[in-house]
Amino acid sequence: MKNKLWYALLGVLAFSITINADKAKVKKVVKKEAYHAVWQRIYGGTEDDIAYGVVALENGDSAIVGTCKSYGAQRTDICVTRMSADGAMKWRLWLGGKKKDEGKAIARAADGNILVLGRSKFGKRYDYDLYVAKISLDGKKIWEKSLGGERDEYAGGIAGTDDGGVLVVGSSESYGKKADKDIYIAKLTKEGKLVSAHTVGGKKEDVATALTRTRDGKMVLVGYREASRTGNSDFLIMQLDQNGKQRWVKTFGGPYEDMLFGVTATVDNGIVAIGSTRSYGSAQSDLTVMKIDGKGKTIWHKIYGFKYYEYGEAVATTRDGGFMLVGGTNTLGKGNHSAYLLALDRRGELIWSHVYGGERKDVAHGVARMSDGSIIVVGETESFKPAKNFFIIKLRKTK
Repeated sequence: MKNKLWYALLGVLAFSITINADKAKVKKVVKKEAYHAVWQRIYGGTEDDIAYGVVALENGDSAIVGTCKSYGAQRTDICVTRMSADGAMKWRLWLGGKKKDEGKAIARAADGNILVLGRSKFGKRYDYDLYVAKISLDGKKIWEKSLGGERDEYAGGIAGTDDGGVLVVGSSESYGKKADKDIYIAKLTKEGKLVSAHTVGGKKEDVATALTRTRDGKMVLVGYREASRTGNSDFLIMQLDQNGKQRWVKTFGGPYEDMLFGVTATVDNGIVAIGSTRSYGSAQSDLTVMKIDGKGKTIWHKIYGFKYYEYGEAVATTRDGGFMLVGGTNTLGKGNHSAYLLALDRRGELIWSHVYGGERKDVAHGVARMSDGSIIVVGETESFKPAKNFFIIKLRKTK
């Protein structure tokens, strides 16, 4: 069953498009078997269970956040799972209320405990509020907090601050002049008390989708900003201090839809961000990835795509200074939608790529480097059961 469960497929040649100021250059890259799957797991019940984010713990363990409907969940719950280095489940915790709850992002606090971000219909109203929780390493809830107004809020990213607190970013329909989304930024104490909250936005939609902490203690959020017309959005990158105050903001893009969904810090105080683009000559949508330095300057910008739809959802650094990108494709693979993984070197050049999945829909939503140097990829699969299940792959670099 394991042999039939997963497979990987890519041609010998893949294409890399390097975006310069005035032109796009295409070069062929020879694929190498730079990574291999140590193990692959599927977890879930008879209802939909989807993994969205993963963070490294000690001894090669990982903590995974998702949205679960199985195992006694009330409608949908935020679920947090701790996995051992060999893929065994150590514990699972459900968070939320009696209505719908959705998990989105996970991080570590300064004291080593686990921070979780999602959104929840936690109160008496029927709108979604942001949901923030702190969890101990043995799976006990320490505190929880809901944030929001009278309309819907959307979870983006979460990170721990030096004072033991939490910085949260997302999007809000509650506090702008109209119902369009504005970026929402909130700072909480280590006890979960709200210190400050504010929105950033213009006359159209402004959305924060992910957050990372850089090596020098700054915070960087990514997302997208709606431009002149519906269906036209630009990449958005914003650097914050640890209290959520804006230091600089960068927006750019082409004439069509350009969005960022994931971000990770680099060793030189910059970031690498990943998403999708319909600009820059893309046939439908392509996976886009870019490196930005600590002052907002673009160091490189790459696009990887084929005939139909490719997109990136998350990115992590590798032990050798490169990057692991994860997302989805409906061009490659034997199914109608496969999980798409790419490894780049520190210059953004493609060194390896694979697709994973079966005959239905499979997507990679999150990725992190573990303490033992391996890579854990999490997402969803509906290829092997009637319901969607957690899909988890552990990768290690081939010697």
